[in-house]
Amino acid sequence: MLSAGSKRVLLFGSKGQLGHQLGLTLTKANWQVSALSRDELDLANPDRKALLSQLDRQLDIHQPDWIINAAAYTAVDRAEQEPEVAMQVNAWFPSILGQRTKGAGLIHFSTDYVFDGELDRPYRESDLPAPANVYGMSKWRGEQALLEAQAQALVIRCSWVVGSQGQNFAKTMLRLACEREQLQVVSDQWGVPTPTSWLADQVLSVLLNGATDVHQHRLAGVYHVVPEGQTNWYAYAKYLIEQALSRPNWAQAIRVKPEGVVAISSSAYPVVAKRPQNSRLDCSGWRLATGQSSLADWQLALAPVLDGMLEFGPGSFLQRP
Repeated sequence: MLSAGSKRVLLFGSKGQLGHQLGLTLTKANWQVSALSRDELDLANPDRKALLSQLDRQLDIHQPDWIINAAAYTAVDRAEQEPEVAMQVNAWFPSILGQRTKGAGLIHFSTDYVFDGELDRPYRESDLPAPANVYGMSKWRGEQALLEAQAQALVIRCSWVVGSQGQNFAKTMLRLACEREQLQVVSDQWGVPTPTSWLADQVLSVLLNGATDVHQHRLAGVYHVVPEGQTNWYAYAKYLIEQALSRPNWAQAIRVKPEGVVAISSSAYPVVAKRPQNSRLDCSGWRLATGQSSLADWQLALAPVLDGMLEFGPGSFLQRP
């Protein structure tokens, strides 16, 4: 049984947006974090026997009290051409974690893309998933496989993840705003940005409170965890540019003005994989389970991440591949 003071965490996906931030947040809170990336464990390795052997070795070396799986195949469009790889990383691997790690607490992250986006209200955990693309299907199957293998695991669904590490919509918009005088952005897809620093704090708070102790049967199953409010990609892009224009080190670099951001329909911006028009998630279950009367508004939650992006000016990340 896990002791109250157990703080050994094995983190998968440590170089991704969320994994990077989880490592920083937990380490700062004096947790012993063993961070694994694709360099140490390539979840797309087609040699599953070798992959299982490597996983077992990592589990034996680190003896974690908690396992956090932030690793995922997130190339939504490419997944349509690589369904086997997406399914291995997003579905098969979570099932293996559930089977092999029953002595540790287990937290796994999923996505709003498990829904088709056809509802006209925020999605609840009780709503039946109906993925509209391969990526969403792979994440849904991962949820199912994990919970079938370990019913007391915690699955956190979030949307529109944005962090200081890696690439995301916010960085793309800021880069393009420095290159173009007009941007066309989809305005009929709704959701809410989930900043990695905010989400990592949510995870840390429940770990510190023992709320995810699998032996206490608390916070098991699927929960939606995103900030309050809603927006669409067009309004989100305008907000990002307005914030950047308020910074002297960005104002001269940005070529597009807020009025140069033009709203278009998703039908005017064809993509390989269909996206949900409604990505809003109802988080009342999470608030109740964690004793929070409300969650931070998305703009407030985004502030630390956006400040970090804007602090050093456009050259600090816009030329990265």
